[in-house]
Amino acid sequence: MRKIAKTRNHSQIKQIILHDCERGVYLFPCTSLEDGFAIGDEWYESLEIAEETCSKEYGITKNDWNTIPDSPEGCQQDWITPVRVISRNIENPHEVRLKKQVNGRWMEIELKNGKWVDKNNL
Repeated sequence: MRKIAKTRNHSQIKQIILHDCERGVYLFPCTSLEDGFAIGDEWYESLEIAEETCSKEYGITKNDWNTIPDSPEGCQQDWITPVRVISRNIENPHEVRLKKQVNGRWMEIELKNGKWVDKNNL
């Protein structure tokens, strides 16, 4: 199960994506309301502890959460839309090639001027 909420009292973190799975609960803090990579992740043993942390650190109440679809197998949990890594530069791990699912088809995307865009329509 995944949920998303906008923060209320944090100057840098704009929203949190919460992913509750069999290994625990992951929080993905995002610095933008646009879909994209989170700046990291936090792990919690239970949903209750994760939501309590979000309440204290980010001002998120239980009513602020909106459920979003689970990502398909092999996709990033810190993106709202299904996105998967198709390659990573070993020398520079921050250089990645990504594909995003749009209307049932996968398209390669890249970051241009702070926005993720279809690489083939530049």
